[in-house]
Amino acid sequence: MATLQHKFSTVLTSDLLTVGDNVNDAKCISIANADDTNAAIINIFFNKSDVDYYLIKNYRLHVGETLFLNRDNNIVFDNSTSGFSLRIQTQSDAGTAIKVHVIITR
Repeated sequence: MATLQHKFSTVLTSDLLTVGDNVNDAKCISIANADDTNAAIINIFFNKSDVDYYLIKNYRLHVGETLFLNRDNNIVFDNSTSGFSLRIQTQSDAGTAIKVHVIITR
């Protein structure tokens, strides 16, 4: 079963949804900068066979801001065993770890 709430504090690429989670009906993805002092640089992308397809690339999310993505932003995708994973990369302006919270609403 897919985890639909995530807390990150890393600069490593992390899976929001892995291939085969079968979350094909997302209505909204919210990404909140939970850090008290730094902006977050956000990348969100689909991945299949080591090929990335970016929804968001180098988006700057200021302290306390939340970004909402919905179906108009192309968040509906094939998440079956033959489909895509959904991944995120986050970091501060300085390239260090930053606190980000992600919620996927079905």
